[in-house]
Amino acid sequence: MTHRASVDLPGDFARVVAEAIPGILNHQQPGGSIVYDAKAPVNWPQQAVFPLAFCWAGLDPEKRWHQHGRVRESLDKLTGFLLQRLDDKGEFSWDSHGHKVSGVDQRLIYAWIEGLRTLRENGGDFPFDAWGKKILAACENLIEHRLRKLEGVRRFIARVMGTSTNHVALYLSTIHRAGQVLGRDDLCRYVLPIARALAQDIHPDGYWEEHGDLLRTGGPTPSYNYLTHCGMALLYEWTGEGVFRAAIERSTRFHGNFCYPDASFFELIDERVRHGHGARVWGLFGFSHSAEGRGTALAHFNHWCQARKSVEDVSPELLARHCENFLYWHGGEATPAPFESWDHHATLTLPAGIFRRGVWCVGLNAMRATNAEDPAYRDSPFGLEKQKLFSVWHEAAGLILDGSHAKDQPENSTFATQAAYSKDHYPCGGSVGEEDGDWIVNAAYKTFHGQVRLRVLSEQSLQIDLSIDPAGNRGPFTAGFTLIPREPLASGLSGRSVILEHAEPVEVSGKELGGGFHNGIVTVKGPENMKLVWPYSPFNSYAKDRKSGPAASLLRVCVELTPEHPRASFVLSVAK
Repeated sequence: MTHRASVDLPGDFARVVAEAIPGILNHQQPGGSIVYDAKAPVNWPQQAVFPLAFCWAGLDPEKRWHQHGRVRESLDKLTGFLLQRLDDKGEFSWDSHGHKVSGVDQRLIYAWIEGLRTLRENGGDFPFDAWGKKILAACENLIEHRLRKLEGVRRFIARVMGTSTNHVALYLSTIHRAGQVLGRDDLCRYVLPIARALAQDIHPDGYWEEHGDLLRTGGPTPSYNYLTHCGMALLYEWTGEGVFRAAIERSTRFHGNFCYPDASFFELIDERVRHGHGARVWGLFGFSHSAEGRGTALAHFNHWCQARKSVEDVSPELLARHCENFLYWHGGEATPAPFESWDHHATLTLPAGIFRRGVWCVGLNAMRATNAEDPAYRDSPFGLEKQKLFSVWHEAAGLILDGSHAKDQPENSTFATQAAYSKDHYPCGGSVGEEDGDWIVNAAYKTFHGQVRLRVLSEQSLQIDLSIDPAGNRGPFTAGFTLIPREPLASGLSGRSVILEHAEPVEVSGKELGGGFHNGIVTVKGPENMKLVWPYSPFNSYAKDRKSGPAASLLRVCVELTPEHPRASFVLSVAK
């Protein structure tokens, strides 16, 4: 799939959906299910019911699949599978990354509701009554098992929700839509008070917390906030209520500010999801109420298109999002997204921010790592622990030093040391900002202070200074960062190389490397006592064993600091 140099929104949203229909048809199994990846949860691709219905109804500009026989046959087979697979409570059973799961999948139910509505409004002859029974059973199940405990709640905290805000937003929008489409006004009346409260609970900075508290110390989860934003944006489209409009206006500003210049989400402030997922397309229509928001949506869509090799491999879940983006788009002038500006900077109320100067963009973070100390989230694989203080992006290379957090992995931290009783590697707070042209993070730990200072030397080079103030601990201290590999070889300036395709652990000193190494167009130079460590395997929240596959492995660069030698400098370069 190529970059769409001249983008026609919302028409191109629908064109992507139509172009992807052959992929859905090719991935349909004899039993009716849609399967793109046998190892992935089977419930996700069944959202194909929405894009199939959208194209059969001829809603794309060219109407290329309008009332097409193969699409009709696919819909019959898929909905037959759903009728058989969902039980009388609307629950679906599946394997999710090694976990056996049984429950209502609100995203699948919502896609089925919209498929039903689309087909019914466009002359379709399908067993709508049978579909409606399953859908209503699922919605009533969600109310009893997910929403009763939220009646009257004004602050949406995971301890109480038992899940995250993005799930709750989608429960609410799904049930409301079922009430509208299936003539159950009581469902709409039930969810609206809870939905209004969730909209009002948006942080002043424009995000919904996943693991927050009444003091709002949790911080953002940008990746999943696209989903929450989408649910709130749908409720605004269907109700026109100002409380939802006000929430998505704040959310639009947040996502316009806190992305890298390639529209990928800002993982350094995300305590839930790691890097590596590219631009998001959930809820882009919700950005389209302003010129700046439309520009933000355009940037997301353009970068999303660039990253796709083939539209026929796009998941039905994302195609369903593009159906929404087409149906609910608000046209008008588009101005560039804030994150596209060459001198963009934005900070949060909590100590974190993103700063750009020309081709360089850096993230800074000194937010307190609360999850590690909170029994509600300490053992949850979805509550990552804020460990890293910075990330680095470059126009020619994209994200170079990742800011992704982990869990129970001290080696992922920017700074770490062994105190008398335990490891000390979580920041307790601090400050971020600019000083004399440098970007600086000052972070307080339990027993020491750590500082990161970043200085642009040229369009090709950035200096990184890592230092500690021992304060209450003699250390020694480990300081470091992780790089995303660009090719399967790290070539030392001395000629010594490290092959990055092997799983065997390798540790090479800066002296052995000749003071630095190349990896693709990126070069790192540092002190002789630095170490290049391969592989660092990131924590995986979703895998049963919590391990990432070899393809996710990162390069770790680290150095030992002491009270006598408290500082180390590195130079990060990108070839022209």
